Amino acid sequence: MKKEPEIRIVKRLKSDRTQHAAIFALGGLQKFLGEAVLWLGKLIRKFTFTEKIVLAGLATVMIAGSAQLIFSRTETTELRPVEGGVHIEGLVGKPKYINPLLAGTNSVDRDISRLIYSGLTKIGSGREILPDLASSWDVLDGGKTYVFHLQPNVRWHDGENFTADDVVYTFNTLQNVDYTGVLKSNFAGILVEKLDDLDVKISLPVPSVFFLTDAAVGIIPEHIYRNIAIKDMPAQYRTGQIIGTGPYKYQPSNLDNAVTLIRSQDYYGVKPYLESVVFYFFDNPENLYAAFRNRQVSAAGFAEPVFKNNLTPNDGKSEFVLPQYKGIFFNQLGNNSLLKNLAIRQALAYATNKQQIIDEVEQGYAARVDSPILSGYWGYNPDIKKYDFDIARAASLLKKDGWIDFDRDGILDKDKGTTKLTFKLTFRDDDKSNKIAELVQQTWKSIGVEAVLQPMDATSLIKDAIRPRNYEVLIFGQDLGGNSDPYVYWHSSQIKDPGLALSVEVDKDIDNNLEQARTAGSLSKAIPYYLKFQSAFADLVPAILLYQPKYTYLVDKKVKGVTDKINLSSATDRFTDIGKWYVKSKRE
Repeated sequence: MKKEPEIRIVKRLKSDRTQHAAIFALGGLQKFLGEAVLWLGKLIRKFTFTEKIVLAGLATVMIAGSAQLIFSRTETTELRPVEGGVHIEGLVGKPKYINPLLAGTNSVDRDISRLIYSGLTKIGSGREILPDLASSWDVLDGGKTYVFHLQPNVRWHDGENFTADDVVYTFNTLQNVDYTGVLKSNFAGILVEKLDDLDVKISLPVPSVFFLTDAAVGIIPEHIYRNIAIKDMPAQYRTGQIIGTGPYKYQPSNLDNAVTLIRSQDYYGVKPYLESVVFYFFDNPENLYAAFRNRQVSAAGFAEPVFKNNLTPNDGKSEFVLPQYKGIFFNQLGNNSLLKNLAIRQALAYATNKQQIIDEVEQGYAARVDSPILSGYWGYNPDIKKYDFDIARAASLLKKDGWIDFDRDGILDKDKGTTKLTFKLTFRDDDKSNKIAELVQQTWKSIGVEAVLQPMDATSLIKDAIRPRNYEVLIFGQDLGGNSDPYVYWHSSQIKDPGLALSVEVDKDIDNNLEQARTAGSLSKAIPYYLKFQSAFADLVPAILLYQPKYTYLVDKKVKGVTDKINLSSATDRFTDIGKWYVKSKRE
């Protein structure tokens, strides 16, 4: 089937409400003036000259007063949102698993799942923690135990009751040995206990002030999945399993290139204005932008500036910096012991031209990163020590450390040429990573360091390099999402799979401060430890962080209520306030 019906609906919703009000006012005035003229024509033949002058003056006053009354209506009333209408969102890619536990890094799955499923908590526009399926919670044992009190009378989209059984099932799945999703490490070692149908107790292996962020993961229905082995969930995935508790529910459709969601009438929260949200899928950003320009879609997001400056006054634009970064990670416990040398790591940091990488790889569409805690996250230190591009300083550090080009082959040596300053640089074999690797190779070579490039396909990179930590130097990107806890990315306990720490090293200053922050009891008390952690990071250079990508959301201005006042945890967070979006309104 074609997509025209939804598009026609949207076009009918595109009328300008203010223009309608003006047309109404002018139409009423025109009718009134016509009747007044006929009335005056009949009377004027019967009046004296003086009476005609007086009557004309009175008529003028009456007409002016009527016009003022009509037009004042449009000035003293306001357009207010009303329910109804369709929003059409364009996405690059295709859905695979519309399930929050299986979505992984598929942005299409994550976007759609966001509107269908709910978590115990949710992240607000300022990254504050808000109640969702849990109406409240108690934090006990200094952040080691959480008791969640669930919303009553919540129903799944198929009409079944939501209970504590669903929470227990979801969290047990996330830590099951057969679950291999990206969320696994966040829930390792937790104990989930049902107290009653509306109360759940969760005990953590160690205290964490960040668990409420993890609790925002979408809860899946136990009654749908209980007879499916966890290892078989991807293989047995069916669209009939797309059952959530969120504001929108999945609507089966014959459309091959779209997914339609309709407003859930049983939603426990404040119901959104939009009656339906339709997602259309495109092969690449260029085709998506063309569809937006032609208004085949109402909105589209871009991690690349394909739109350049070709926007119109009717195009709304919101620009964000995503909470993820590209970095160069050092494996200090691997086969190349030279990486344990602090002077070498510091020299490599000075010899890395971050701005050149941003300009040539991302066309300037990125923000430089120096700290492992990103701007907008708790404890971020904007004054962290920075390694600005400085070839002379890099060369000086290596010279002081005893490195010389003994055999004059352009590569620095020690021990009369028996030890060369050479590293294997591993990365995903894609255009951007290849370009980063080439630029790094060039600037490092200028100080006498050889980088041997080792591109790998995505599957092999994860399986053969990252999981076994089988690399010397790694170029890779990490998506922090809503997780503000740097522990999972930098503590030495996380350097083995399934941990997420890619800088393989053990340092007591880094570990101690991350541990103290986790057990501080509150985020405000954790900040001093995060400041110390960042200082240790800058001094020790376990990695060279490069940049954060930017994200731009374009939306037809006929869609009202969209805001850029959101501190994104991911691009999916653009839907944080979708309940306030509207395309229909009336004057009150």
